[in-house]
Amino acid sequence: MMRKRIGILFVSLFGLYAVLTAGLYYAMSQPPERFGAIAAHIPMPAFMILPFRPLWMSARAGSLAVGDAAPDFDLPTVDHQSRVKLSAISATRPVVLVFGSYT
Repeated sequence: MMRKRIGILFVSLFGLYAVLTAGLYYAMSQPPERFGAIAAHIPMPAFMILPFRPLWMSARAGSLAVGDAAPDFDLPTVDHQSRVKLSAISATRPVVLVFGSYT
């Protein structure tokens, strides 16, 4: 009887872990603003228990490979006075794009 209860407990905990991991992966797949709003409500111990880094690397991997052309984009400048389009800049001079995490 005790062995059966321990088995049920183990299966239940594993199921809960799987559901929480899938939920975190789904949240990570959302746009950054939405993920930030969701992550603000996740307790810190959850980030230590769930496989955060592998999920993040998978959810945010993207599809570009080294050497691929960067997709064209149109973004506002820092002062919001004008917009910058990659194709307009790269037509006149070389462009280096550097991506990183500042969080």
